[in-house]
Amino acid sequence: MNYSIFHFSLDEIRDLVISTVAIALIFAWPGRGFYIFNDPVFLYRFIIAILIVGSSFIFHELAHRTVARYFGAYSEFRAWFEGLAIALILKILIGFTFIAPGAVYIFKDYLTSEESGIIALSGPLSNVFLAILFSVFSIFLPPFTIISHILYFGVYINLYLAAFNLLPVPPFDGFKVLSWNPIIWAIVALPLFYWAFF
Repeated sequence: MNYSIFHFSLDEIRDLVISTVAIALIFAWPGRGFYIFNDPVFLYRFIIAILIVGSSFIFHELAHRTVARYFGAYSEFRAWFEGLAIALILKILIGFTFIAPGAVYIFKDYLTSEESGIIALSGPLSNVFLAILFSVFSIFLPPFTIISHILYFGVYINLYLAAFNLLPVPPFDGFKVLSWNPIIWAIVALPLFYWAFF
């Protein structure tokens, strides 16, 4: 197995591309039904979703993958095609946004609780980093422009992804982080929960 962080199998590239397109389509979909055919800005929303949501999702999964390989584990992203199909159907039928694209599968004889916790934490932290990056970029732009709205959307999506993934229940990242170190989980998760849910 190739443990280099730059090695991608053809199956992994395929799964990342399909998941990215599916997630962008779900976020860009204008509510339940097939109103995209009468929506003149759907294509623009889809392109923006590819750039923002897609990059946020890929960065999250590659963070897991890279840290796992750092700890000597072979890791690859695998899409959950059934979950992506269910998510798209839910969006079309009832307008509900549910994202379950897949996961990074880790292959190693043994991972310590600390290694597992750090691998899990790396995904949400990557989204926090991207949110900060988008926020910093927005400082240098005039408000209420198209680019500033895109950057605000990037901040929102990344903080939401970080908060959602830190829920302390399996199979979310938060469960593994909490099992490893409750203090670190609280320091990272509780401010995000406050921002997202209150």
